[in-house]
Amino acid sequence: MEALAVAHLARSLALATRPATITREFLGAAVEAHGLQGACCYRCDITGDRLSPVAAVNLPEHELPSLDMAELDNPLVYCLRQGKPCLVDNMAALVDVGKSFDALRQRWPSAPALLVVALKGAQSQPWGVVALLGAHATLRAWQADPVWNALGDMHQHLLARLSEQMAAEESYRYEHVVKRKLEADKSTSRARRLLSAEFVGESAAARRIRDDMLRLADSSLSTLVTGETGAGKDHAAWLIHQASSRGGAFVPVNCAAIPKDLIEAELFGSTRGAYTGANQARTGLVAEAHGGTLFLDEIGDMPLLLQGTLLRVLNEKKYRPVGSTKERESDFRLICATHQPLPQLIREGRFREDLYFRIRQQRLHLPPLRDRPEDIGVMAAHVLLQYNREQRSHIPGFAAPAIALLRQQPFPGNVRELRSLVLAAAERTAAGDMVSAQTVQSLLTCEEAPTAITDAALRDLLGTAYLPEAVDAFERLMIGGRLRQLRGSRAKAAQSLGIPKRTLAYKCLKWNLDSETDTP
Repeated sequence: MEALAVAHLARSLALATRPATITREFLGAAVEAHGLQGACCYRCDITGDRLSPVAAVNLPEHELPSLDMAELDNPLVYCLRQGKPCLVDNMAALVDVGKSFDALRQRWPSAPALLVVALKGAQSQPWGVVALLGAHATLRAWQADPVWNALGDMHQHLLARLSEQMAAEESYRYEHVVKRKLEADKSTSRARRLLSAEFVGESAAARRIRDDMLRLADSSLSTLVTGETGAGKDHAAWLIHQASSRGGAFVPVNCAAIPKDLIEAELFGSTRGAYTGANQARTGLVAEAHGGTLFLDEIGDMPLLLQGTLLRVLNEKKYRPVGSTKERESDFRLICATHQPLPQLIREGRFREDLYFRIRQQRLHLPPLRDRPEDIGVMAAHVLLQYNREQRSHIPGFAAPAIALLRQQPFPGNVRELRSLVLAAAERTAAGDMVSAQTVQSLLTCEEAPTAITDAALRDLLGTAYLPEAVDAFERLMIGGRLRQLRGSRAKAAQSLGIPKRTLAYKCLKWNLDSETDTP
């Protein structure tokens, strides 16, 4: 090789800034100067399990496979592990060397011999190899040429320096990728444990719901949770938030329990003097949900005028406190719940269709408890375990006939009704005893007692011309009778009527029912 060509090659090597570039320059000059049939360079990847291609000449570079470091008879792997050259006199004699080597050989031109030279770093540790294809005598001559030995040392030194920089960058990226993956796996595992512990059930429906909640956990889309009253919609929303990576708060809002004239201020906050009684500025629930989850329970009861405001907040993530002239921002994930058929409310003009499609980007339906009776036993045991922990009691469980009796019940109040029944049964059972079927039966008989409604009251209702007034009168009559029957217990009345306790409290306040139930 002429001195000018050597100087030109040395200059090209010194100016190269990428491992692939410097290697391609070196291998191309070697192939051209000695009439070789092809050449390629491999380096050990960050895992230490594979050899990855760096560059190639006269070979389909982008089709070169990575090589398995477990193939000890592979000449490239052998050379790297031993740290010394490997010369294969007859390529045709190599049989059963390894699948990855066979895949590489299929992309090589037909060549009689192979020379593999190790590339070493600053600490003289092999980190890659150069493979040259050609005649046996040609490869021997190249290996013995002092000029190419000097050029090879230069190439190796420059390549090691560039590769160290590249390896440091890859190591940094690899560590961060692995760290993120480990954190994601850890988060997913924690979420699965949480859902398994807090949403109990052995049925196919329960397993599907847990999988759906895990899928919804880190979604930024709005989610609509549907199901009958007492099915656990609020608990499901809380679990979705807890299983997510959101660091903000879970902020629940019962749209049915807040008076219509106050719900806007509750959601968006208000300035001082914005309305009568606003003696100081107030932070709204939307602001509290920043970075977390806003849960709107009974979204079907939201006033129609406020639905338009909510739709704008969801689209723009901006809101304006009552009485304020400045907009504020809040980044929250929305979960809504309802037991009402929203499509029917849309047809009746009581719910905005555009808001409906905006809040149901994702949907989770909770089936009624009567559709998964196989879960009743484990759910009852779960509630009883919580009772034992909170009351420091020891009730071993339910007798088999008691569980069989529970599984026969329709539970119109769903999970809420079952929970109330289990807690009441636990109160009536002595420590150390199993909950008996007789105890459960006595509670079921008590709860199924009808509420007395006189014929005169029914006639008055039928004679009312204005339907909303008749509905209000019937609700007042039924709730008042149920409260008297249950000696004023709002919790038991709400559970037996199949409505949330907060909804019952609002109606009692609206109609001043507490004072009525206190009278004989």
